[in-house]
Amino acid sequence: MRKIVYILTLLLLAATSLHAQSLNFVRRDVDSSRSKFVTATYLFSIDVVAENIEKCTNVSFELRYDKTQFIRFSEWERGNFGSTTKTLVLSLPDASTDIGRLVVSSGMDYTRDTNAPDNPKVVNLKFVVIPAAPHFDVVTFSLINPRITVVSDGQLKLIDLPTTSFSYTIHSFVNVWPGDANNDGIVNHLDFATVSYYLGLGPNTKQMRSFKREPASTLWAPQPVIAWDTAAATYADCDGNGEVNMIDNLVISYNYDKQHPVGSIINNTNYEIKLPKVVVQKTNSSIVLPIYVSTYQPYLSLAGTIEIPDLQDFEVSGIEPAGLLDGNEACFSMWKASEGSIEFSLGTVDKANLINNSGVVAHLVLEPKQGNKHSPTIAMKNLKGISPYGHIFELSAYTSISEKSENEEIFFANNTFYLSNCFGKYDNLEIYNLLGELIYNADIRNASAIELASKVPMKGLFVAKFSNSNQSKIQKIILE
Repeated sequence: MRKIVYILTLLLLAATSLHAQSLNFVRRDVDSSRSKFVTATYLFSIDVVAENIEKCTNVSFELRYDKTQFIRFSEWERGNFGSTTKTLVLSLPDASTDIGRLVVSSGMDYTRDTNAPDNPKVVNLKFVVIPAAPHFDVVTFSLINPRITVVSDGQLKLIDLPTTSFSYTIHSFVNVWPGDANNDGIVNHLDFATVSYYLGLGPNTKQMRSFKREPASTLWAPQPVIAWDTAAATYADCDGNGEVNMIDNLVISYNYDKQHPVGSIINNTNYEIKLPKVVVQKTNSSIVLPIYVSTYQPYLSLAGTIEIPDLQDFEVSGIEPAGLLDGNEACFSMWKASEGSIEFSLGTVDKANLINNSGVVAHLVLEPKQGNKHSPTIAMKNLKGISPYGHIFELSAYTSISEKSENEEIFFANNTFYLSNCFGKYDNLEIYNLLGELIYNADIRNASAIELASKVPMKGLFVAKFSNSNQSKIQKIILE
């Protein structure tokens, strides 16, 4: 029996504490997921709200805060005790310490008004974090001697509330070394994984602030930027454009194996650049599509988007380095599939083996879902590469691949490839199989039909590339 009484007493005390009268401090400048920190160069706003207090006519308190060399009181807004609300806020700076003091009194003009509100907002206080605030420092606020006036049984009553304190972590400027996505002091394969983890964070992310580096470059040097709301993602933005995407992997490949211990930079020259070999599993039903890229200058790695409108009919097995990257032991490949498109990055981290020519750089491997018997239609967009000097530039993909178009350049009948709309337009025809192997090359400047039956297998999927000195076009050919 005694044990039951003890338990009931504990439950009663717990229930009472849940409804204890207090002052609650609520951030109003950000949502709850970001309420634990404040950001350099930004105002932060705090509502002081009476909690579980009925018929409140006045609230008075002193609020103290430290780090006044970095946190400055800015302005205030009155509470909502009604049309007769009167609010007084006194800022009492103390130059001899780093403690700031705010004296607040807010309430009704007619203190015996029986229409006194329940749980009123007492006041809104605004502060600003200056740019020089140290990153990850902490500012602490302390509530001193809070007292309220309430109407109880038609009489005014003074009640002392409990004191409390609360803190915010400061997000300020940090130094980003381009390519060190996890900020561990070295650029290696773990940074690819970090970019993958934070992929998609940026200006389009809900409830997330990100910041661009101004100016931003791939130069191996510390570059200051305000820490993002997700602070660790700040370093994953390797190119400094304010979002984490596949292009950030280009910077990792450019600065691969560089280190930055405190106070100095180590430039390793005697190391073996090698990444785990990228192997994509294939089956007898796999569709293997070559990725063709055209360039006017050498590059180390590339990133872009493959648009596949009917992607829902396929499983993405992966993107495997091939063609111009064959035999390179320092290759990487990353991809992320979403509705109708695949974002990818691939290339090498070995500057001794740059991609110098136009051609096949990889194979996209797709697996048809059950019941799907058609081939995909793909198009390459937003293709970028990084030069051996760290410059990110536009690459060209050969035009979209489609099964049919209104102006077909080639069709097959009677063991012959017939060319149309080509005369005077293209000089050369190349035909590749799905392994990216060139199986036929012909001068077509004066041709309208070419017999290829003896040179090309008669079944399967092939890619025809038409080109001249100024342009290229790709067309997919299906032979049944």
